[in-house]
Amino acid sequence: MNIKNVLIGALLVSAPFLVNAQGSKVQTAWRNLDDYKLNNDVASIVKAKEAIDLAAVHEDTKEKAKTWSYRTEIYYFLYREDLKKEKEKLAGVTDKKEQEIQAYGNVSMDNFNEMKVSLAKLVVLDKDKSYLQTQSMIGAKMVDEINNLALGRYKAKKYEEASQMYFITYEAFNMMGVKDTGSLFNAIISSRNAKNNELVKKYCEVMVKDKIANPYTFATLYDAKLALGDTAGAFESLTAGRKSFPSDMSLMNMETEYYLKRGKQDEALANLNKSIEKDPGNYIFYLVRGNIYDNLANPKDNNNKDKEKPKEYEELMQKAAADYTKASELDAKNFDVFYNLGALYNNWGGYYQGKADAITKMNAEQKALGDKAMEKFKLAIPVLEKALAIKENDKTSMMALRKLYLITGDTVKAKEMSERMKK
Repeated sequence: MNIKNVLIGALLVSAPFLVNAQGSKVQTAWRNLDDYKLNNDVASIVKAKEAIDLAAVHEDTKEKAKTWSYRTEIYYFLYREDLKKEKEKLAGVTDKKEQEIQAYGNVSMDNFNEMKVSLAKLVVLDKDKSYLQTQSMIGAKMVDEINNLALGRYKAKKYEEASQMYFITYEAFNMMGVKDTGSLFNAIISSRNAKNNELVKKYCEVMVKDKIANPYTFATLYDAKLALGDTAGAFESLTAGRKSFPSDMSLMNMETEYYLKRGKQDEALANLNKSIEKDPGNYIFYLVRGNIYDNLANPKDNNNKDKEKPKEYEELMQKAAADYTKASELDAKNFDVFYNLGALYNNWGGYYQGKADAITKMNAEQKALGDKAMEKFKLAIPVLEKALAIKENDKTSMMALRKLYLITGDTVKAKEMSERMKK
């Protein structure tokens, strides 16, 4: 007898048996699943898993909706068993709510993820939705589970996982035609805590695309893109935010900061003028605007060396002094406000003194310039004294004051300041 023919014959005979065997795996899974639901017997759900996993990879059963319907349910109960074990580990936590949150924060996601995979496969294969209807309860429970997992993961500081759970919740509601902005907002917060700027960008862009963005969305998207090195994209997002929310102060301030960092002083000033119109009691706007005027009056090159003063020097210095003064009136306890104003007067006096020193022969012009310099030096002293009263150990203020005391002839105070600096 030809051995080859015998083997082929054996294979032909055995093929129908294999088909039935794989079909029976689905039935075995179903019976054990039913057993588990009736008796809460863990061994039964384990047997159900073994059977359904075999059916899920076999040619004859892997494309059947029934297979994935059972697999969804089996893995849901396996996940619940994992959760139960986590709660048992936390028996010492007397607060039941806290115990539950911690359990959700620590439970393994393996079986839960397999459940999601199975449900996604079922959605594709169940053309008439008959099995999906029977699994609607599992679907509803999944939404609750995802919310609990998101909170638990967040509390456990597993922020990236929390963000993904919140986003799944958003997508689930979105499929039902509901824009759950709270879940998407939580996804953004969680991904920011995880310092995952790619996820932050992704979730913010979803908010923009779905037309549920707010000023925070655009501000966060701007920050994320900057962190990812996409400066052009960041400014595009900021511009889009300003267009959508033209009156929002936070976006306007971010745009102002963007302009300042790139040397676009005119654009920054335009924004600051608008900001002051909207919020005239905010000292920071005057401080920043004063600083812009100060920098325009005293330009530096790329090596931080002084450049030639502009022809509008006097006007710019007066505007800077007015803004710093206004800022000091609005916040009398801010060191930067007083220090900047004191430094401005000091530098202004230095400018006049430099011009006076450049005149070799004493004359009326030299004396007038010297008088102007002394006037500015004297204005600088009380302002820097206020700055030092706020920040008592600031050495820069001490050095500036000692020099000013000497210039103005107050040797007693100059000596006192020297002693204070030694201490």
